[in-house]
Amino acid sequence: MIIKQVPSKGSGSFSGLADYIRDVSHEGAKIADDYVNMTNCPFEDIESNIKHIENTQALNQRAKSPKTLHLIFSFHEGETPPSKEILQKMEHEYMKALGLEEHQRLSVAHNNTDKFHVHIAVNLIHPETLKINTLRQSKRKLNEKAIELEEKYSVKATNHIPNHILEKQGIKKDAAKPHTPQQIKTQEIHSGVDSLLTWIKEEALDDIKEVLKDPKSSLEDLHQVLANYNLELKPRGNGIVMKDKTRKLFVKASDVHRDLSKGKLEKRFGEFKTSKITTTPKKKFGRPVNEYWKRYQELSTQKRSTKKEELRLEKLARETLRERIKEKYIARINKIKADPLINKRHKAEAQKKVYAQRKAELAALSKTFSQKRNEIYSRTKQTSYKEYLMELALSGDEGALKELRKQKQEIKPDDKVLMHPKKKVSHSIFKSFISKITKQGNAVYEVGKNSTVTDKGDHLKLSLESKSDEAMLQALKMAVAKYGSTLDIQGNIEFKKRVLMVTQKYNLKVNFADPQMQRIKSEMQKQAHSQNTTKTKNSKKGMSR
Repeated sequence: MIIKQVPSKGSGSFSGLADYIRDVSHEGAKIADDYVNMTNCPFEDIESNIKHIENTQALNQRAKSPKTLHLIFSFHEGETPPSKEILQKMEHEYMKALGLEEHQRLSVAHNNTDKFHVHIAVNLIHPETLKINTLRQSKRKLNEKAIELEEKYSVKATNHIPNHILEKQGIKKDAAKPHTPQQIKTQEIHSGVDSLLTWIKEEALDDIKEVLKDPKSSLEDLHQVLANYNLELKPRGNGIVMKDKTRKLFVKASDVHRDLSKGKLEKRFGEFKTSKITTTPKKKFGRPVNEYWKRYQELSTQKRSTKKEELRLEKLARETLRERIKEKYIARINKIKADPLINKRHKAEAQKKVYAQRKAELAALSKTFSQKRNEIYSRTKQTSYKEYLMELALSGDEGALKELRKQKQEIKPDDKVLMHPKKKVSHSIFKSFISKITKQGNAVYEVGKNSTVTDKGDHLKLSLESKSDEAMLQALKMAVAKYGSTLDIQGNIEFKKRVLMVTQKYNLKVNFADPQMQRIKSEMQKQAHSQNTTKTKNSKKGMSR
């Protein structure tokens, strides 16, 4: 289980966060199992509670820090989430760990990504004392509680111990593996556009490593390699950044490779000096240049112009009708005022009725046009590049699916996987089984009760809770259709045994890249053939008698 405290943006509007986690703009499409809960709130309906929370926050004028906390706790990819009751208990435990169990909160579960997760929006202002909770050592408290809950509810564990403590214990991570900050990963997942850091790692890192490996290389050699990619090293604060020469884009140099920190560069090359190279670069960082990006840009431009024109026409029609209504009622008022047969008191009463009628008619007009504006906003709402690709992929566009899958996805040691022996990639999908397509381009198929197959293009990842053969049989059929009759099976021994048993039981024409699995399969076939032969002989003897 992963617990994350999301940094607050701006003043931390509770209603804005509530709209986001309830997925108001998409009518709640992301919400899983109708899991929407308000806690410690006085009203039945959510909107009244949200307004009440914002009013409570407004009563504390002294607090300068954000008054809203956003937490997310998520489960591993393919892991079946616990029941609603257990999710609520976990949520309460996290709140208790931070001293927020009495605070008002909204919690919503999402299943729009590979990992089932729960968002929690918390009012940091206590509803009675009106004091703000300053969240001291919140990260440590949340990680400690996560370890406790993983053991208590038998949830797949995640390492919650900070790297510096692991290093003190003699456990070190692979230093050669470049680090990508979580904020950059999140941006790429949601937008579908590579960050500068990812682009550098994919395009320039191999050449940078060659320079760093060569003991005879100089700082000027490093500058030359970076210049080939329109990059340069510049001092910033107490460190060094790698920046794009033509735009205000930069990343920490040590995030690209650990040997590019200021300390290590000066230790190797002496005093750091900036580059003066002016050669024409071979490659430059930029937006994706392909037909999908062009079509997406054209669609976005079209939506903007349509929205602008329709809102202009809506405003013109609204103001015209408004003026007509006003003129109509002004004529009525003037008629009442000019009537000599009506006394002063009756004129006042008649005018009051006319004003009430005008107010009601103008209110009805405003409501009608407000609905029209909302319809225009909804129809012309801008989507991210990834959302555009996801819509195309769901309709069967393999090129869009390929574009979504550009970011590499690793196979973890405990994953249960079916794939081609040479990691052949197939972007075809099984429409009749598809449940959703995630922002990473993973097609999720429902193949049984609590059983899913996640199609990642170059492999199928299985999460089979059901003990029946149907889910495994369907997964194997999918793998054969995508990758052919010879499969590479990765997973624990129990998983491989289950694959062999289903293959044999249903007489699937499948071969295995693993020599040991193929040998066991051949032996099982011989044994089955021998048993069938014996049965046939016995039946013939019975008939002869």
